Amino acid sequence: MLINWWKGLSHFFGRVRKSRPTFSSSFIQYWYCQNWDYDRWIEEYRMLQKIGINEIILQSIADTKSHYAVYPTKMEGYSSNGIDMVEMALSAADSVGMNVRIGLGFNKDWWSMDAHELGWLDYEAEVNSAIGTEIFKMYGKHQALAGWYIPHEFHPLMAVSHDQQVNLNRFFRKIANTIKMNSSKTIMIAPFYNARLSGPITLALWSNSIRHVFKDTGIDILALQDSIGAGFNTLDDLDEIYAYTKKATEEIGLTLYAVTETFREAARENMPASNRRILKQLFKTSAYVHSFVAFSIAHYQNGNVPAQVKNYEKYYKYFLDHLQ
Repeated sequence: MLINWWKGLSHFFGRVRKSRPTFSSSFIQYWYCQNWDYDRWIEEYRMLQKIGINEIILQSIADTKSHYAVYPTKMEGYSSNGIDMVEMALSAADSVGMNVRIGLGFNKDWWSMDAHELGWLDYEAEVNSAIGTEIFKMYGKHQALAGWYIPHEFHPLMAVSHDQQVNLNRFFRKIANTIKMNSSKTIMIAPFYNARLSGPITLALWSNSIRHVFKDTGIDILALQDSIGAGFNTLDDLDEIYAYTKKATEEIGLTLYAVTETFREAARENMPASNRRILKQLFKTSAYVHSFVAFSIAHYQNGNVPAQVKNYEKYYKYFLDHLQ
C-alpha cells in the first residue's frame, strides 16, 4: 500500500523532479564504528549497496579539542584509537567497490565560536590542513578514497556581518586549498538553515551568506541539511530554503546535494523517522538537488541492527520500485 501511495506522489512530482529521490550516500560517525574489524565493514557496505548507496561519509576522524584520532596520527600531542579505523574502512571498501568520503577533524568549540575570532579559525584551519595532508600521504593509494568532507557545519547566525563572512571564507579556503594541493577528489560541506530563527535572518540573507562564505574556496559540493529531524524546519519550509540555496550555489559554481535527516527527535535520544516522512523529505527537495545523502542509514535504518531491520526493509522496497 505504501509503495502504491508513493507511485502516485512520484507521478505528481515527476513534472519538476530533476534527480531520482533515492539515497546514494550516507554518513557514519566514528564513535559508532571505530572498533569495527574488516568483516564488520564489509557487512556494512553490503547492506548499504543493497539499497543503492555507493558512498559512505566518515563524518570526522579526529577530535581537535581533545587531541584524539581514529587513525595512527603523528601529530604532536594526539592519542590514537587502537584500531586504524581509516585503513580498515578503506581496505574493506576497496574489496567491494565502495566509495569513502573522509571527514577531517572537528572541535566542538565551533558551536560557541564567534567568526570574529580569526585566531581560533586560523589555528583550526592549520590543524585540519595537517590532517588532510597526513591522510593523503597515508591512505592516498586506496582506490576507495573518493572525496573529502569538512565537518564544520555553517549556519545563518555564524555569518551575519561582512567580517564574519570574510573570516569564514578564509577558514574554508585554507583547508580546501591544502586538500586540492594533494588530491583532485571533490570536497563537501553540509551547512543548515533554521527557519525558526526570527529577526534579520531571512532566506535572502542566507543566500547572500552562502555566496560570500563559499565563493572561491575550492569546495565543490554543498550538501544542505534539511533539518527536519532536528526540528529546525518543516516540510513546508523546504521548497523556499532549497530554492534560495540553489540560486546561491549556482552563482558560485557549487553542486547542491540534500542531506535528508532520517531520524526524529525523542525525549532522551534521536529515534528512526517513519519511512513515509523520509520519502516526503526526498520528494520535497528533489527538484533542487543533484543527489541525496542520508543522515543516517548506519544509525537509524541499519539492516544489520535487529531493531532497525523493519525500517531498512521498507526503504529497500521503495528503492526497488524506483529502479524502474
